[in-house]
Amino acid sequence: MRIDLNHISLQDLTREEKTRKAGLKNPSSPSVEDKTSLSADTQSISSLQAQAMATPAIRQDKVEALRQSIQQGDYKLEADQIAHAILNQNQH
Repeated sequence: MRIDLNHISLQDLTREEKTRKAGLKNPSSPSVEDKTSLSADTQSISSLQAQAMATPAIRQDKVEALRQSIQQGDYKLEADQIAHAILNQNQH
């Protein structure tokens, strides 16, 4: 099927634009409305983002637990685990 756009005149386009701006309905074109809706996923992401932003950057309870463990001599560093973690991090 071939569509011939050569028969569309500038006057027709201008008339349609004026009609649309005036708020009058053009009987040859359907009424179109702009709608916006948020999906549940978008709302969920927004909620999670708000929770993340409310969480402090430094979790003081974890820092304090580590500090006490180090002061009491209970905190043990495993050199092999640290080396593997460094190597694994650099591979990604």
